[in-house]
Amino acid sequence: MKKLFYVFILFALVSCGAQQTATISSDAPQTSTVQSAVHVTAQSIIAQMDKGKYREGELLVKFKSGVVTTSSLKIHQGVGASVTNKFTVVPNLELVKLPQGLSIKDAILQYMADPNVEYAEPNYIKRASAARIPTDQYFGQQWSLHNIGQFAGGAEDADIDAPEAWDISQGSSSIIVAVLDTGIDYNHPDLVSNIWINTGETSCIDGIDNDGNGYIDDCKGWDFSRCAQFNPSPPYNCITSKSPDKYPMDDNGHGTHVAGIIGAVGNNGVGIAGVMWNVKLMALKFLNADGEGTIADEIEGIQYAIAKGAKIINASFGSGEYSQVEYNAINAANAAGILFVAAAGNGGEDGIGDNNDLTPFYPASYNLPNIISVAATDQNDVRASFSNFGPTSVHVAAPGVYILSTVPLGVTFALCTGSPYAGYDFCTGTSMAAPHVSGLAGLLYSYYNGIHNTQFDLSQVRNTIFRYGDVLPTLTGWIQTGKRINAHWAVSSLLIPTNLATTATSPTQISITWSDNATGEDGYKIERKVSGGSYTQIAVVALNTMTYTDSSGISPTTTYTYRVRAYNTIPADSSYSNEASATTPAEPVVPTGGGGGCSIGARQNTPTAVADFVVMLIPLLFVVVIKFRRRV
Repeated sequence: MKKLFYVFILFALVSCGAQQTATISSDAPQTSTVQSAVHVTAQSIIAQMDKGKYREGELLVKFKSGVVTTSSLKIHQGVGASVTNKFTVVPNLELVKLPQGLSIKDAILQYMADPNVEYAEPNYIKRASAARIPTDQYFGQQWSLHNIGQFAGGAEDADIDAPEAWDISQGSSSIIVAVLDTGIDYNHPDLVSNIWINTGETSCIDGIDNDGNGYIDDCKGWDFSRCAQFNPSPPYNCITSKSPDKYPMDDNGHGTHVAGIIGAVGNNGVGIAGVMWNVKLMALKFLNADGEGTIADEIEGIQYAIAKGAKIINASFGSGEYSQVEYNAINAANAAGILFVAAAGNGGEDGIGDNNDLTPFYPASYNLPNIISVAATDQNDVRASFSNFGPTSVHVAAPGVYILSTVPLGVTFALCTGSPYAGYDFCTGTSMAAPHVSGLAGLLYSYYNGIHNTQFDLSQVRNTIFRYGDVLPTLTGWIQTGKRINAHWAVSSLLIPTNLATTATSPTQISITWSDNATGEDGYKIERKVSGGSYTQIAVVALNTMTYTDSSGISPTTTYTYRVRAYNTIPADSSYSNEASATTPAEPVVPTGGGGGCSIGARQNTPTAVADFVVMLIPLLFVVVIKFRRRV
């Protein structure tokens, strides 16, 4: 009987284990089949090259997994490169030296054309994350850019945060800022390399109007002033007349001081640093040696700036008379996409600022969408007592007290204090505040240019300056925004998100993460495409959200590619992040019947479960029968 018992046990075990075990239900991600990858192309790598510095003649080459050394050597030999270092922290990564004459860009294209290469990119140069302090000799005196309390017990950080902005952009020689003023000392050693040159003139001395614009040999701008000296009393006619000419040299000092604030060459060990280290300063002289000029001459200067492609006009001048002609000319600049930055004015003879809402100061007070009217603050972030204000008509403030900048050698004027530095002086006024804003606008145009990031238009630059400033109690209720400009916050407001990564967490769900770099975004827009398709926006996530789970319309065994960009309500969007892809795994196979083994808790249909249970009871029934027979 025991033998018969064992036979039944064996039969039960065979019947229990001969069939496939049913899959146990689980919500755990199927990580073994998840695929995640970042799409890197030669074009995406080359697009990044203008954003930073890199070692010439070197390249970092990452080979795909499984590529043997002999294969990689043949690839290097085909390019003519030699390996100088190998890395273990990133498998299959090698630093190579390129042959002489082969550009970084061409080398990237050659390597990326080989299917064994995962990517090849420049050996970028990194720098310390501390704010960029320039080497300019007198930069320590420029409290408006970097305030550490160095002037008259000033408040630390009562400045525009220029060094932090310079970590992102130092300007661009493609941006033209027209200085409509008393001219510029275009030979000044701290300005000369940033002076605009009219390339339309093939010669500056041939007496020919090469570019056909009506101005002969206008290589460095133009002097539009026709009155060397005005009669100080009615009828205010010219005492000494002059003819306009090709030499917009500054014989007053004001225009050169304004120009230096905007764009003195930075980090050159000489003098000071402008808000923009790189720029083209267009010298348009319409104010004479006494700082006076006519609207007719001003209009001609605006007309010239429009024709020659200026992006910004700085207007550190004004008066109380409304002029329809002046209005129309500035409106024409608006139609041409030119930002017009104007000083709000320095008040009356009592030295106390006026309310421009009640007593307008033109051109700052014209209600035009391209004008920024600028008040002045001091080293303690207090509105300067002399500065005009206006809760509706004055837009922002900028430092305008004791500002060190360039002046022609030996030239001083009424607002300046005199300084021990030859070619430099400390000046005060809203005339000094306005060029800080012009410089910031230039930084924005330089960085948001369609190459480093998305491209800003006039309205986006203006509204970015308005929104991303520091709110000051001393300005609230006095000027429209209540803010003193902040260059860093404005320039970094829509930095591109980076490190986008994707992971398929289930057959119908993909997790997305990225790094937040922007300082002024209102959120992020997420776009998705299926392999071979085009991008569509699938979600908008809130500020400070750097993760998103996509489960809308996700299918198993499908590859999805994502990209993200920051946005704000100016409205403006940043450029897109890197692309990242993930392939969802297949749905787990669930048997629909037949057995089910002996796995407890397995998902089975009812008939199969009953059958398995009966089979397992057979040994027990056998024992009961045997015992019953023995008792009988």
